Amino acid sequence: MSIKETIDKKIEKLYSDNVELLTKIGELLEPELTNIVDLFYSELMEIPQMASILKNAIVEKNLKESQKKWIHDFFKPHNRKDVNMLTERQKKIGKLHANININLNYFTYGISIMKSEIFSRIYKAELSRDELFQVFSVVDQLFDILVSIISEAYFSNEMVHETNELSLKMKGMSQNTAIECERLRSLLLDWVRNSLTFLYQTSQIDINTIPKLKESSFGLWVIYKADLLSHTMDISSELKNHIRQIDESFLTAAKYRIENNQTEFFEKIQNLNEAVSKASWYISTIVDQVIEMDSGMDSLTRLFNRRYIDTILRRQTEISMKQGLPYSILMLDIDHFKLVNDTYGHDSGDAVLKQFSELLLLSVRTSDFIFRYGGEEFLIVLGSAEKKEALVVAEKIRRKCEEHTFKLPGNKNLYKTCSIGVASYSGHPDYNRLIKEADLALYAAKEKGRNRVISES
Repeated sequence: MSIKETIDKKIEKLYSDNVELLTKIGELLEPELTNIVDLFYSELMEIPQMASILKNAIVEKNLKESQKKWIHDFFKPHNRKDVNMLTERQKKIGKLHANININLNYFTYGISIMKSEIFSRIYKAELSRDELFQVFSVVDQLFDILVSIISEAYFSNEMVHETNELSLKMKGMSQNTAIECERLRSLLLDWVRNSLTFLYQTSQIDINTIPKLKESSFGLWVIYKADLLSHTMDISSELKNHIRQIDESFLTAAKYRIENNQTEFFEKIQNLNEAVSKASWYISTIVDQVIEMDSGMDSLTRLFNRRYIDTILRRQTEISMKQGLPYSILMLDIDHFKLVNDTYGHDSGDAVLKQFSELLLLSVRTSDFIFRYGGEEFLIVLGSAEKKEALVVAEKIRRKCEEHTFKLPGNKNLYKTCSIGVASYSGHPDYNRLIKEADLALYAAKEKGRNRVISES
């Protein structure tokens, strides 16, 4: 008998042998649920790492309600179907906690709080010594079993996440490494050229308005994508270090320029150029080091497929929570795409998908991620973008698509439109809510006539 079968058999027996007793305890605890959950919540709020998650109003409301339901359902099962439903819910709880990157130690600590509060109230109930012993024994065993189910689901999901992250690192930063590297190098040099022009030609320099490389398209790429590189050297740390050096050298040079200290000014400009050259060299080495893998890539469009969505959004959410950076999601759908296949054939449909993918790549920054979500649907993750910026990007894509001439086999031309749903991160750690919100916004855009951008919230 497998461990799963053993656990299922044991939990079913515990419930079936103690129906009346557990039902009685469940009824006794019912009026105490709000107090128990409030104490559970307030104790977790004392942990800084948990407080940053729990302080979100939506999290607080949903967590308290779900915890009350969890305790209520704990004492509810009366038959095999009820037990199976309960165990399946524990698996979902484990997967959810893994998805939102909750440290399992915090979860088990929270369970110990819940368990202690429940036991303290059972102890005060009018039960005989034998009944009290039986209840404590049964409830303790049930807690252990349910928590083990949650933990197993948590670690199984973590293994999938780690495997995908490793594969993503092996894949490298982009769908086309060589082109991406040239684009990055160009962005870096453009920033330097524009910044030096600012430094030399601005008559009255305001220190508070000088450009920062870390806030440029190049800097955002380093924040969101450099960590995903597979490389024999620590590319991410080196690039971040060079960005700091460049920004510090530029700021100091600006101060010397204001003071008209030419000797120190030109020394800092030389330091800046050296740091830029090193950063450019690191970008060049990526072409030789990154090994492109097909797994996880859409074979037609060469965009990421859905495999990496959880990995990227989990990481994006973690960056947002730690650094306070916003991010947004665009969910896109090519309008009436089925008619392309039905009218012109699947080769033409493939041509439209490939050209639409290229249009998307040219419409976003190097720090953003594009996925072929399925069929004619695409998903874009915009780092460091609030709703206002996301709506601007979405409208730019919509307009580009509307104006684009899609080239079909046989020298035929076709015009297509797209619908886009927009959702922005609000602080809730469960990024699946964001995907659902963007999907609902996309549905609304199609319902309202297509060829439009909608944000539901």
